[in-house]
Amino acid sequence: MFSVRRVLLTFAVGTALGAGPAIAAPAMAHPWDDDHDHDWGRQVHLSASLSGRGVVGEARDRNGAGEVDLKIRPSTGEVCYDFWVRRVEDPMRIFVYVGGRNDPNDRDDDVEVGLANYGSHAEGCRKISPRVARAIANWPSRYNVQVDGDNGAIRGQLRYERWR
Repeated sequence: MFSVRRVLLTFAVGTALGAGPAIAAPAMAHPWDDDHDHDWGRQVHLSASLSGRGVVGEARDRNGAGEVDLKIRPSTGEVCYDFWVRRVEDPMRIFVYVGGRNDPNDRDDDVEVGLANYGSHAEGCRKISPRVARAIANWPSRYNVQVDGDNGAIRGQLRYERWR
């Protein structure tokens, strides 16, 4: 019986030691790590749905609509974009600026990132400051995308694309 106790004790200790790291691993993980920080080399996918509803403090295009997809590489400051707009008469420019939901576009600390000067569809890439790219990638809800047209503006708030 002495050997049976020894085997059971050895088994219990071995099991506890073997399962210990598996049990402790979730507790040692960073609960605040939402996979949107400090990996500046990765590409971040953002998007915004554009409409006249979000325009405050200036003329808005009531029937205009659009979609913007951004891919940002914070380490290099590369921003690739693909956008389309509909029912916006003579779209003149599209840009990203500092501003949350229902913020007017009249702040002194705007960081404008112009994506294109005209057209209802465009895609391409451009370089911006890596500091600004990191800020947009980490806090997209602090930034709006706006398209200015002859009938007014349409805009939308940036958000993460989680399914890509």
